[in-house]
Order: sequence, then C-alpha cells, then structure tokens
Amino acid sequence: MRIDLRGKSLGGRAVLGTVALQVGRGQRVAVLGPSGIGKSTLLRIVAGLDPDFEGCLSGDDRLAVVFQEPTLLPWRTALENITIPTGCDVQTGRDLMARLGLDGQETRFPRQMSLGQQRRLALARAFAARPDILLMDEPFASLDPETATRMIGLTAELLDRSGAGLILVTHDEAEPDRLGARPLRLTGSPATLRAD
Repeated sequence: MRIDLRGKSLGGRAVLGTVALQVGRGQRVAVLGPSGIGKSTLLRIVAGLDPDFEGCLSGDDRLAVVFQEPTLLPWRTALENITIPTGCDVQTGRDLMARLGLDGQETRFPRQMSLGQQRRLALARAFAARPDILLMDEPFASLDPETATRMIGLTAELLDRSGAGLILVTHDEAEPDRLGARPLRLTGSPATLRAD
C-alpha cells in the first residue's frame, strides 16, 4: 500500500499537506500527533473511506480497520459479528474469539459485553478478514491501563502470527514501541509526516 498525498482540505481548510507513506506485509508504522492534527483523516484516506483528496493511493493489499469505537452490529451475536462481515467460517471465528479470551461469549450480543470485550471482538473480526495490512485508529483509547496493556499484547501476538503489516494512529507515545512500530509524526499546518 502506498499513498502519495499532495493535500486534503476539510471545510475549505487545508488539513493535510504532502504525505508519502508506503507499508507492506510485516511492516509496522505508527502515526503520532496531537488531537485534531489529521491522523484519523489520513487513516480514512488510506482505508479508502475518503476519496476526496489530492494525490494517489495505490496497491492491492487487503485491508482491515479497527476504529476508535468497536462498530459492531448490535442485532447480531458476537460470533456473527465476525463471520458475516468477513465471510470466514464459524470455526475460524470461534478460534479467534478463544485466542482473544472471548470463548463462551459466542451467542452474546454486543450490548451484553463490556467495552473491553467489544474491542477484542472488533480485533477478532479484523484478523478474521486475513488482512495484509491492519489499520488501527486509536483502538486502545478510553480503556483502563490494564485492559489497554492486555489489548496491545494481543494485537502484537496476532500481528506476529499473521504477518500482517500495521498502520496505527495514536497519541500515546508508548504504543509504537510496545507494538514494534516505527514512529512517524504529523506536524504543522497543513500537517506533514516526518520520522520521529
């Protein structure tokens, strides 16, 4: 996956300037910066969710996204939240749930699960899609420190096992190191990307 961004504006204001980024399987990068700098905007462009930018996005990598909120289907069970969006088989869904400490939760609905469990379910769904590159938008925000530490460990383990690449958006300075990701920083106005 490669993005060569020349610019991105929101409401007539230039948010992102020149950004060049290339990530493949097994490579991990973390995009750091303060709130409002354009980190999530950049990730939405990379994910193909925002086509309104100047520049080009190329590559045929299979992507999966873990958003700030779990974005689960509230009317589907936990297991169906994995199998329906990804098309994976039931056993794969069960295996991922078990690996993430969600065994026995297969028939529960998202509203019956804690936020930490919902976040793990969203992570299981992302890996069930067998991505070449995993995109994560502040997935550990609003979790208590113990749960966040556990989630980071599970994410690192699944990345190691699958060989997927990673683009992580975060404002937490410690997360890149804990996930083995090369830190990059968005700075300026409009924001540009530089090595940290």
